[in-house]
Amino acid sequence: MHAHLKKLTTAALAAALITGLAVAPSASALAPNYSAAAPATLAVVNTEIPLHPVDTEVPTMARVLEYLAAIPQLTPRQRLVAHVAVLRKRIAALGRKQVGDAYRAGSSGPNAFDCSGLTRYVFKQITGRSLPHYSGAQYKMAKKVSRKNAQPGDLVFYLRGSAHHVGLYLGNGKMVHAVGRGRSVRVQSIFGPWYSRHYSGMGRILPA
Repeated sequence: MHAHLKKLTTAALAAALITGLAVAPSASALAPNYSAAAPATLAVVNTEIPLHPVDTEVPTMARVLEYLAAIPQLTPRQRLVAHVAVLRKRIAALGRKQVGDAYRAGSSGPNAFDCSGLTRYVFKQITGRSLPHYSGAQYKMAKKVSRKNAQPGDLVFYLRGSAHHVGLYLGNGKMVHAVGRGRSVRVQSIFGPWYSRHYSGMGRILPA
């Protein structure tokens, strides 16, 4: 067996997929800077998965797809769940990277944004999908989800009965958004003083 192959439970591999961290103490002992991945929906079974160097906090999609291809037990649904889990983590990570960038009306990056320009930029970079550059249009195309079911990578909309502002949900009640003229991209609570009064809802672009 290759030096960087080790039998691991898919439960440990699932955790690695979601967190991008070391898979388990036994794997870390074998290769401290290595990680592996598998979908969170699998029952616990033993499987052999190659461990690869972790170059960034979030594995590249090419690496994730390589991991998934190495697990013949997966159903198409399980592969989709795994794929989307990593997309969500990458979307949130890229959104956070824009913190401090300037607000500029009509801009969608890479160094200045308006609110819908930020969400458009992040989705295009991570998923290849082009969202409309208008918060109202993003609101109309998104599947509405409850706050309790919202996940990182979903969108959060403001101004009741419509949507004239949009942010990128990060989880734990936080969003990253292009706030407005004179203020830079920042992370804030989705229910700050102004936002709690004008909340419209959460929307989902990615598959569930």
